[in-house]
Amino acid sequence: MRFSIAVAAAAISVAILSPSTPSYAATPSPIIVRQCFIVPPKAMSKKPKGTQIDYVNKGPKTATSVTFAVGYRNAGSNLLRRVTDTGTFAPGAEVQHLLSLYNDVTYAGKEVNGCRAVVVTWADGSRWTSP
Repeated sequence: MRFSIAVAAAAISVAILSPSTPSYAATPSPIIVRQCFIVPPKAMSKKPKGTQIDYVNKGPKTATSVTFAVGYRNAGSNLLRRVTDTGTFAPGAEVQHLLSLYNDVTYAGKEVNGCRAVVVTWADGSRWTSP
């Protein structure tokens, strides 16, 4: 009787510890962000010039658009917005672009709260999406 209780307890613990759905390795981002910051405003202005995003296409194909999610906190809000950079970005290409993002809020410093690629569209029409 003790043996059957121990076996049942072991079977239950295995069932509890086993994942109910298979786990898959997340596909790493094909876009490596080197730096991302809010560009200080012009003299006599409180609005930033935009967001500078410097990145590299580490993917296997030419990208035609890259959408980034960028967080920013100023005195009034904790914001999370998306911006899309379009063009032709070959594998290995280093890109340095000033994008029209957060140029409509009050400047509160250069630091962002996260900056990552969330969608990449390749020249062949296929897409990579962040997990």
